[in-house]
Amino acid sequence: MVAKSNVMLDVFKLAEKVSQYNTTVLIYGDSGTGKELIARGIHFAGQRAKKPLVPVNCGRIPENLLERELFGYKKGAFTGADTDRKGLFEEADGGTIFLDEIGEMPLSLQVKLLRVLQENEIRAVGDSKIKKIDVRVIAATAKHLEDEVN
Repeated sequence: MVAKSNVMLDVFKLAEKVSQYNTTVLIYGDSGTGKELIARGIHFAGQRAKKPLVPVNCGRIPENLLERELFGYKKGAFTGADTDRKGLFEEADGGTIFLDEIGEMPLSLQVKLLRVLQENEIRAVGDSKIKKIDVRVIAATAKHLEDEVN
């Protein structure tokens, strides 16, 4: 990443610093400002660099498909589920998942996301078993989430 402004150089320093910790990161910024580049920088500068980085645009996946994409599903969970399928969290196991436009995530999925963040657990759609995962979550949004909560 290249920048000249002091503000962006401060962002780079902060990204470098946070890359050394296994913590969830939320990146704010207008559309097109390089949030995914910062997320990639954090991932590749950290200890998870040799593991997968899985980017997901939460705003582009229809609400009824997002849960299946993120958490996977078991055969027979719904019409058309003729095989088991890993979700994106499981694909990112050991690495990082980048949830772009997290402010677009439906409320119904926020509870499942909270379980991932707090307990490092996922449950595929149609499964009764919980699976432990080791994934770092980096999220980004252009929305002012505090205003959305209010």
